Amino acid sequence: MNTIKQPKGIFHIIAIQMWEFFSYYGMRSLLILFLTEKLLMSDQHAYALYGAYTSLVYVTPIIGGYLADKYLGNYWSVILGSLLMVGGHFVLSFPSSDHTILYIALSLIICGYGFFKTNSSCLLGELYQTKEQERGREAGFSISYIGGNIGSMISPILCGFAAMKWGWHVGFSLAGIGMLLGLCIFMTGRKNFSHVSKPNLPALQKKSAGIPHWSLLLASLVVAAVGLVFVLKNLWAGYILLVICLMSLVHIINLYRKSDEEDRQKLNSIMYFMLFGTVFWAFDQQGGSSISLFIERNIDTNIGGFIIPTAFFQSINPIAVIAGGAAVAWLWKMLDSKSISVRTLTKLNIGLLLLTAGFSLITLSSKLAMASGQTTFVWLLIGLLCIGVAELFIDPVALAAITRLNPHGATGTLAGIYMLAGGSVANYLAADIAQFTSTGTGENAGTLDLIVSATQYHHVFQSILFVTIGVFVLGLLVDFKHRKQATI
Repeated sequence: MNTIKQPKGIFHIIAIQMWEFFSYYGMRSLLILFLTEKLLMSDQHAYALYGAYTSLVYVTPIIGGYLADKYLGNYWSVILGSLLMVGGHFVLSFPSSDHTILYIALSLIICGYGFFKTNSSCLLGELYQTKEQERGREAGFSISYIGGNIGSMISPILCGFAAMKWGWHVGFSLAGIGMLLGLCIFMTGRKNFSHVSKPNLPALQKKSAGIPHWSLLLASLVVAAVGLVFVLKNLWAGYILLVICLMSLVHIINLYRKSDEEDRQKLNSIMYFMLFGTVFWAFDQQGGSSISLFIERNIDTNIGGFIIPTAFFQSINPIAVIAGGAAVAWLWKMLDSKSISVRTLTKLNIGLLLLTAGFSLITLSSKLAMASGQTTFVWLLIGLLCIGVAELFIDPVALAAITRLNPHGATGTLAGIYMLAGGSVANYLAADIAQFTSTGTGENAGTLDLIVSATQYHHVFQSILFVTIGVFVLGLLVDFKHRKQATI
């Protein structure tokens, strides 16, 4: 049996994607703590800003993808995005309490993410140009996904330790150094990308009102970066998201109008995936906001005199994805060998069940913390592992089903809208949910303050648990109703 060979450029793409995950998740693991402890923002304002940032990084790739297709090509878009992210991380590393510095840094990272995120995957896809290479496409993307999770697994540990040991600016600097290292590795493989799409020079040199398009593109980038500073400062991300969601809704309505009965049934299924995916990710993303502050305040992380930095707990999710991914892949292979097929809705419900189990343990942890203000991290750790494994039954399953259903030949658009819902909308909602946990608990809080804090977290986590139970029951009912339909 011949071994499937991967294109030579795959190493360089996986390297830069791994370090991009390293930089993004390393910085994100520190962000909510930095906002509340260094910049002394209230919980409510910190959650709102965190939500604005994490929602916008899923919006800008839509624009970045368009600019790559029309002007820059994927290769140079990845380089531009990487440079912007490096700049943003290093600006964030300035040892300053000036909020404007923070907004500028986040703005640069958001712009960089727009040029990088989808275009790096598209660049990987461009490498598979022959029939022989095409056989390795799925394996290549799987390797890329694992590489990214390795980056997101080690970054909270390294950046968290650096921030605890030497200060916030060192932790943020390390995230920037990781992104810069990834870019350097990527550029050493330039010869392996000689066959990919080049920048569209005629389009860049074309003039509108006497101004070359490359000048307009550069000016637009500057305006976008400055505009995002004001968006973040005034927390206007919700308005941007509302406009994009309304545009997406209009598009979906038009698809319904043009579809026959069969395609409408497929669209109904996809709407179900979007709804449940949004709910799942709105709760899952509590890990970087409300759960992170809960750990910082109400979880005893002392092991033999060593205090585990709160940022370390951000590594639990990618660890669960990597380890759980191997187990789930083996499970599907084993079931397939026995000619047992697991329906899409059943897989989604397994994910919802694991999410419910995870929040039941996190709720238990907060309940125990109400007794004395703090509790052990064991139950919370197991709960986070359950939520991490649950991811494997949500996005990959939903996206695979969307591409298979393909109503009216609109797979790409619907997959993009699904990512918008599960990314931008869910992150924005996650911040709104987290705001219900807001307390005035400071760094030197006493036992009574910690008990009040734990009680507040418990109420919110318990409410999330009740909702996940309700959504899971609804999922079972939908599964039962459609059990005779082969589509889902």
